[in-house]
Amino acid sequence: MIDTKGSYLVDDYLEVADFWAWETDENLVLTYLSSGFTALTGLPVDEFLGRSRSQINKRDLDHDIWRKHHETLMRRQPFRRFRYPLEASSGEIRWFESSGIPHFDAEGRFVGYRGVARDVTEHVRDRARLTASNRETKLQQTLLAHIERVSRIGAWRWTYGEPHISMSDEIYRILGVTPGMPTTRDDATRSFAPRSRGAFDAAVTRAIREQVSFDLTLELDTPHRGRRWARVIGLPEVVDGRTTRLFGTFQDVTEQREQELEMRRLAMTDALTDTANRAAFNERLERVAARSAETGHGFMLCVADLNRFKQVNDQHGHDVGDQVLVRFAGQFKTDMPEYWFFARMGGDEFAVLIGDGEAAIDLDDETARLKAAIEREICVDAASVAVHATGGFAVAPADGTDTQALMRRADLALYDAKTDADCHLRRFDFVMEQCFERRVLVMQSFREALDLGQIVPHYQPVVELATGQATGMEALARWQHPERGVLTAAQFADVFDDARMSIDLSRVMLERVCEDMAAWDRAGGRFGRVGINVTAAVLEQPGFALRVIETLGRHRLRPENLVIEITETMVINSAAAAITEQLQHLLEAGVQIALDDFGTGFSSLTHLKSLPFNILKIDKTFVDDMLRSAADQSIVRSLIGLGRDLGYTTVAEGIEHWAEAQMLRRLGCERGQGYLFHKPMPRQDIERLLGIQPEALPKAAAGGS
Repeated sequence: MIDTKGSYLVDDYLEVADFWAWETDENLVLTYLSSGFTALTGLPVDEFLGRSRSQINKRDLDHDIWRKHHETLMRRQPFRRFRYPLEASSGEIRWFESSGIPHFDAEGRFVGYRGVARDVTEHVRDRARLTASNRETKLQQTLLAHIERVSRIGAWRWTYGEPHISMSDEIYRILGVTPGMPTTRDDATRSFAPRSRGAFDAAVTRAIREQVSFDLTLELDTPHRGRRWARVIGLPEVVDGRTTRLFGTFQDVTEQREQELEMRRLAMTDALTDTANRAAFNERLERVAARSAETGHGFMLCVADLNRFKQVNDQHGHDVGDQVLVRFAGQFKTDMPEYWFFARMGGDEFAVLIGDGEAAIDLDDETARLKAAIEREICVDAASVAVHATGGFAVAPADGTDTQALMRRADLALYDAKTDADCHLRRFDFVMEQCFERRVLVMQSFREALDLGQIVPHYQPVVELATGQATGMEALARWQHPERGVLTAAQFADVFDDARMSIDLSRVMLERVCEDMAAWDRAGGRFGRVGINVTAAVLEQPGFALRVIETLGRHRLRPENLVIEITETMVINSAAAAITEQLQHLLEAGVQIALDDFGTGFSSLTHLKSLPFNILKIDKTFVDDMLRSAADQSIVRSLIGLGRDLGYTTVAEGIEHWAEAQMLRRLGCERGQGYLFHKPMPRQDIERLLGIQPEALPKAAAGGS
């Protein structure tokens, strides 16, 4: 229950006010109504306690009004002057106006609303009848609005020209003065720190002269409570164009100020590693760059991330991943000098700033020290995990002075370093930026090619090794470039690293392949199963499986005619759970799933157990060397046997010689593909291979890709 003496208005104001106070719990159920409720409505309090306003109201109110009010309550926001009808004991419908504020406990949990309500029936019926008392009503509403904003605040009022100021007991308590003592304005401000007293006097003078409100946070130095802070809000009351009174609220905000300082610290700290975070790093970087511009002294900006960190999370869980991050941050901070500034930027990304812009740095020494810190192995013994980091750095002013450009160039150096397995740290070179710009141009051109229909499937047959007969094929994206001719996927490989582009490419390929299969099917061609390669970004789309099934249905194709091919490495480096769910949906619908490049990934047997698929494709690297390497031959034999024992169809990739095909057949491999049998070919060549006559094809499909 609310203590109305110190929570709403001064005692004498409550005695004459034509409103009542109310309170709800966290479920918006009324838990308190002041005596003014019965006096104003003639209804007993007990009939309404334990019920919400929506349960009490029996009248149909405009839906938008209730909806907006409900949204306000659900957002736990204050509301002012919400009007609603209520049936009094006489049966008369009267209108009331309510204002409320949410309240939270010390831990920040919502505990309910508190507020006041008043009868505004006469105002609703006839605004003219309230003209005489309009000024006082406005004063009451304004006072209530500010008092209701927060709990445990006091109200004050001062008539211009009078020596004394009227204050509620709460203000006396905040100031450390005995309640009820006559208090002048000078007495009330005696506890203010000198600067705060000057700010308050200036605000009062301006409010009187310019008739504007003020909202100040002032420092107090109270006799018994020490240094504290108060928020003082003041508004002028204007009569006939002249300021007659000032009134407002006074709130102790010491705890809030301390929380703000703590929040500021937390906002600049990474909670997991207890290092600086991105916001703190960016702030420091801007300061150092500004000083560097003034002094001419350079600094280094390095970004780093952990290699195969996603795999650690997927295989060992996020707890172990967190331990790796904490261990890396701890080791790095131990190795680095005090004048370095180290931060976690998010995920497994870190950054370090070397130099403060005020003194010169020895680039060679700092680079050697940075390289040693980054190269240290990060181990979590409990999970037998060992991870290394890779970094890239840029140097100001040689590599630029703009902070965003420096960060981008350090990222480019990191990207370049990641392409070399033996490299742990690389400095930015402007050649990297040129390569990046070329990649951007390729991406832009490829986007146009997609829109213009220049991306088409070429098909490489998969044959039965025992007979040499084609049993299916793999669809491979080809770019029919107007100037450079037909480009293979290797010539636009950057496309597959871009999630959005790879998703769009898969959509185009799926549609084109299904169109071709539908045309062949109608022409009586026996094409078997056609495989389409997809990236992790494609499989991670929540609706991918449904889109595949819908496309097959739209073209009247059987699901078993389609094969979705994924690489083992792709699964390792992506969200395995999301991918597994999509693959399971497809498999249950009848679509075939092939694990491509099998044997090249990490912990392959784990994927055999966890991934839903029914075709195993042995990577070309093993096929290439099995005639020369007993080890590779043994690996191929084991993979074939494993696939056979688990019930998978096994396909060997990259077969280029008869000796390879013969050995694979002796080892029990069922199917294969490679240049020995067929190179990837356009649709027309496939149709000739399938024995489909052009006149048998639908007109839209005949003629060319």
